[in-house]
Amino acid sequence: MIVSQQLLGLLAMLATGVLATAAIDAVRTAAGGTRAGTVLELAAWLLLGIAAYGVLFAVRDGEWRFYDLLAQLSGLLLYESVFCRPFRLAGRLIRLLLLRPAYLILRGVFRTILFIIGIPLRLIRFVLKLLLRPFRRPYRAVRHRLGAKARKIRKRLPRNPLKKPTI
Repeated sequence: MIVSQQLLGLLAMLATGVLATAAIDAVRTAAGGTRAGTVLELAAWLLLGIAAYGVLFAVRDGEWRFYDLLAQLSGLLLYESVFCRPFRLAGRLIRLLLLRPAYLILRGVFRTILFIIGIPLRLIRFVLKLLLRPFRRPYRAVRHRLGAKARKIRKRLPRNPLKKPTI
């Protein structure tokens, strides 16, 4: 293997270390230490390992060397010391300039659809209220009488039948 291929492999592993650390940082930031976040982080580690092997396979036909591990660890340290702030700034900018407006647009579309769907439902509700208006007084009278009987029955029952009586 010639030196240029080894240097290319070393730089590729260094880049995978930086990008893997950035991806894990993003997953940890998004998941926020929840149980689902832990599962998500484990899945991210698995996918990143597969991706790193894919890069290694593309660069050197999958031959792994010890210095590949050192290059990935160096990439991790390089991210923490140099690239952490720019990546986080880029993440905030993406969230502010792309994701937030897209969320607001989708929310507006969703609310518009719900409003349009709600017009016939409100119309049906209005018509039903008009049709059921003559039955309102008899319904209230029956409900009032049944409520009074239910209160009498509840007074006779023990407060909590599952609770053990105190001596």
